[in-house]
Amino acid sequence: MTIPTDQPRSTKLAWICAITTAWLGAAILFSAAAGINWPVWVTAASVSLIAARFASIGRVETPLLVLLAWAIVLSIGFAQTDNEGLHVFVLLADAMLLGLAVITIGAERWRELSARLLAAVPFLAPFRVVASTAFEVAVAPRSVRSPRARSVIRGSFLALPLAVVLIALLASADPIIRWSTDRFVEWLPDWSFPPRVLFFMFLLTLTLGANALGIRQIAAKLPHFPTVANRVSIGLTEQRMVLWSAVVILWLFVVLQVSYFVHPPPAVTGTGVTFAEFARRGFGELSFAVTLVGAIIILLHYTRPADTTERDRMILRRLEFALIIALELILISAFRRVVLYEQVYDFTEARVLAQAYMIGMALALAALTWEVARGAISIDFGRRVAEIALGVFTILVFWNYESWIVNKNVDRAAVGAKFDALYLTRLSADATPALIRRLPDIPAPQRIIIGDKLACKRRPVAGRWFEYNPRVDGAIEALNQWQGHPCPTTVKSSDVTVPTH
Repeated sequence: MTIPTDQPRSTKLAWICAITTAWLGAAILFSAAAGINWPVWVTAASVSLIAARFASIGRVETPLLVLLAWAIVLSIGFAQTDNEGLHVFVLLADAMLLGLAVITIGAERWRELSARLLAAVPFLAPFRVVASTAFEVAVAPRSVRSPRARSVIRGSFLALPLAVVLIALLASADPIIRWSTDRFVEWLPDWSFPPRVLFFMFLLTLTLGANALGIRQIAAKLPHFPTVANRVSIGLTEQRMVLWSAVVILWLFVVLQVSYFVHPPPAVTGTGVTFAEFARRGFGELSFAVTLVGAIIILLHYTRPADTTERDRMILRRLEFALIIALELILISAFRRVVLYEQVYDFTEARVLAQAYMIGMALALAALTWEVARGAISIDFGRRVAEIALGVFTILVFWNYESWIVNKNVDRAAVGAKFDALYLTRLSADATPALIRRLPDIPAPQRIIIGDKLACKRRPVAGRWFEYNPRVDGAIEALNQWQGHPCPTTVKSSDVTVPTH
């Protein structure tokens, strides 16, 4: 069900909000450093969609509010870090949340959302947004009474994008066109015509399409997925064999891990390799094995024959409980291996992220236990797993774990443990204040290495107001207050290269 197209007040609001949001994005996002510009734009786009929805039906559904609010929260985290990897993942997460908000407009309850919708977002959301924008552009001239004026408006919508693209392509091949565009750029010094104009049009397409969907779509139009009846089934004998084999192997592994608390593993006895060094190996494989077996449990549930008796279901359920318990214990073993690894070597970003994955996986297995106890895996399970993953990621975004890594490694160095000075200098600006603050606690050889690297490292610079990033500013302030030496140079004397200050 859709709203009739003759809604002048709501349509005008959609256009005004879309143009304003697109203009703001083109002004503060194009060719700009990562900072508060991203949360400012995501907030503006979200408020624009909320305003369009409220103007249309007089209220905003809870799922839409939750998705937009979570996108705004994550976008704020984007401006809280200088870690480029986190920036990429935050952008992807925000794109998925905003896309999910668009394709679920009209959903009344959070329970209507399924994790399967995430797979449809990259394809369905752009299609619906572009189609909605095209429809709005097509019907916009209807508000003009003169037929000739309507034709001019429609022609402008079609001709202007083509003209901008052609000018962008031909300007580099013709000096007169290039001279003309350069003179035009002088009138608009901050708009680098035509690239920024193209970026503005791209943002306008997104925001106008989303706002138009918020206005015209009453009920949710969720994509349809195959029903259970259309799925392939796996026989009970096969399911028992798979579950029993996994149970036997995993519990044998668990028993061996418990025995190592009493006797060292045979592989390391008499070899000079410490138990900690042995235990650090394999935590990646263990995490993958847990993920694989968890996926198999879910697959077997969805392919269980419909005529399975209650007695057979009970047997399979007990096997699944035994598997889940073993998986949780294996995750504990894998987590402990990472801890031992960190104690022997040091703390790194990869190891912290591995531990975060294990925690998220343990919580997902707890959610799976609830579903197995119910006797069937519902669509709620996928949504809960997505919520757990998004929650863990949100904590990582706001937690300055790089600063924590610096402090933990320096504490280890103070007691004579292994210390990788070069690794700490490769961290982002998030770690710089902590690294400078802890320099006096680092032994002299490593302290000199870090000091040389910090002195020669390209320093971050303060940007425009919309490029503000508190951690980058903190790194700039720490570097400015640091009483370090200038960057060393190298002087070649015959075949010897001598560093000098």
